[in-house]
Amino acid sequence: MRGRLVCTAFGAVLLSLLLIACSGGNDEPAVLPAKGAEVCDALNGTERFRYTLSYVIESQQQENPPVDPPPGDPAGGYAVKPSQSGFRFETKHDGAAVRPDRLDLEISTTPDQPSVRTIRIGESQWYLLGETWQIATEPTGFPLTPPNVCDALVAPLDLAGKAADLQSVGDTEARHVRIDGAPLSAASQLFGPGSDMGRLLTSYDVDLWLNKNNDRVVKVEAVSKAVYPYGRELSARIVMEIGSYNDDEIEIQPPL
Repeated sequence: MRGRLVCTAFGAVLLSLLLIACSGGNDEPAVLPAKGAEVCDALNGTERFRYTLSYVIESQQQENPPVDPPPGDPAGGYAVKPSQSGFRFETKHDGAAVRPDRLDLEISTTPDQPSVRTIRIGESQWYLLGETWQIATEPTGFPLTPPNVCDALVAPLDLAGKAADLQSVGDTEARHVRIDGAPLSAASQLFGPGSDMGRLLTSYDVDLWLNKNNDRVVKVEAVSKAVYPYGRELSARIVMEIGSYNDDEIEIQPPL
């Protein structure tokens, strides 16, 4: 009888070990959302959060650049010409958001530009100049909001069946997935369809990190490179990180 009990217990332990092995254990990433749009829907429904958003646009002058295309040439319609010096333009937004339309952010731009703090609530916009808030008499459109960036970079992605690995982003354990060559109109949406970026940058390598426990966006990074008709390269790198989801300390009020 004792031998039968020992065998039965050993069989139960063996079965449980097999079940754990087949399920991948508790530390293995679960199945990703099928669509990136699901991830963005969750972000759009979030009451408040903090975020950083940065982008780098770069184009180096070619060696022995060709003559600039004449105005009538289709290749002459781009803003950057072969003769233009190389450049690297980098901008960072460090801010907070509150639904449905409130942003408080500091924008820093390199090279050699002072940072600017701005608050946007609906159609109203204020800038902090020195120690004084000034209201913008003619607020401009502002596509670089976290929901718009998510809709441009994440929503179109097909995540079904993609493999993910666990990585740490700061103090957050996240599931990471990479998609190479994703066809996206992100630059057109964020920088304008008539911009050089919007016209040329249409394929992106995207890295996406989702919170292991609830699939919230932790970080997304997208890189795109293209070549002008005259051979000059253009590249963009966009990175967004989001945290402090539904932190009650985040409040955005008119400064005046």
